[in-house]
Amino acid sequence: MPENPLHQLDNRPRRQPAPGPFRVAAVLGGSFAGLLAARVLADHAQRVVILEPDTPTGPFARATVPQSRHGHFLQPDGLTLLEGWFPGFTRDARAHGAALAGPGQHRLFLDGVPVEFPDATMLMASRPLLEHEIRRRVTALPNVDVLAARATGLGYRNGAVNAINYRVGSGGESTLEVDLAVDAMGRASRMTRRLEYDGFRVPISQRVPVGLGYTTTLFTRPAEPREPRITCALNQFSASQTAGTETAPAGIALYAIEGNRWQVVTMTYGQNRHATTRDDVRDIAATSPEVFGAAMIGDPVGQAATFYHRASHRRPVTHPDDLPTGLLFIGDSLASLNPLRGEGMWSAAKQAAVLSDYLATTDEPAAQSRRCVRLLESFVDEVWAAELRP
Repeated sequence: MPENPLHQLDNRPRRQPAPGPFRVAAVLGGSFAGLLAARVLADHAQRVVILEPDTPTGPFARATVPQSRHGHFLQPDGLTLLEGWFPGFTRDARAHGAALAGPGQHRLFLDGVPVEFPDATMLMASRPLLEHEIRRRVTALPNVDVLAARATGLGYRNGAVNAINYRVGSGGESTLEVDLAVDAMGRASRMTRRLEYDGFRVPISQRVPVGLGYTTTLFTRPAEPREPRITCALNQFSASQTAGTETAPAGIALYAIEGNRWQVVTMTYGQNRHATTRDDVRDIAATSPEVFGAAMIGDPVGQAATFYHRASHRRPVTHPDDLPTGLLFIGDSLASLNPLRGEGMWSAAKQAAVLSDYLATTDEPAAQSRRCVRLLESFVDEVWAAELRP
């Protein structure tokens, strides 16, 4: 009988914390990437402050993260990292309804034809639940604080970031003295504008047109078995690879998530936000293997949600010496990726691991931050290369 995949996760080695060499680190943004950055910083800083104006009290989709209502795919080594930083994470997520999919419980198709899927263990849950579980654990750390505030600017001393200016609601501006700042404000970050205003030469943004619209619908599924025989599936359409301005189907995916629900996501390329109703989703499912239609037999839950990814963006820091020390970028602040590739959360976790490894190998993390910038850029170079391929 194969080993329980949960036991495989529990037996993975844990990263040991290192003593903290600096006083205050600020993370600007409390989404997935920001929370993971705060987690690894907490092993090294006396105090970590997350500045985030949108702080939900439960596993709820946030208005500032419109893509959070849609399907997210955390690749297996990303789950390994989460288990290392948050021992018992998988068990707790399952207790709240997440589904653990072991080898053989995934299906991958190309134009409806089965494609071999590597043996892997993955956790299926909505992004709000995943973020809630991470946020709950990060904010419980004794040296992590959350400030319900919006960063408005930076302060400097001798070419290094030494303060964050922020505003709580409509109140006046305040200042937080810091040793290190991490921009995790995502694709809407205005950090480069602030730096340019302050006289720094900033990176030139790269843009790759994508034009991907996706629609997510939810359906009830039976409470038993706990984890369905097929827990997640993806059918990609090869015609989407030649998509230009005309609408073309890109794929359909399904995930077993908490609340005994199926999350069915359709993706289309084109200039129009296509497939915005359940009937549109059913039409695409009808051209796919039976597993997709079967997931839509249950009762619909809520309304269909749509999102449009117009383009992927990257702000390559090719000249770190042009920027102040003590400032890092992570997650979508570095690069926002084509969601069809399912690498967003995985990339954020891997970047946090790069940050963690850097912090463990330097006694002056703020003063030597440009080295970390180069390490993060090196990782993103590899991920971004996929965005440039047709």
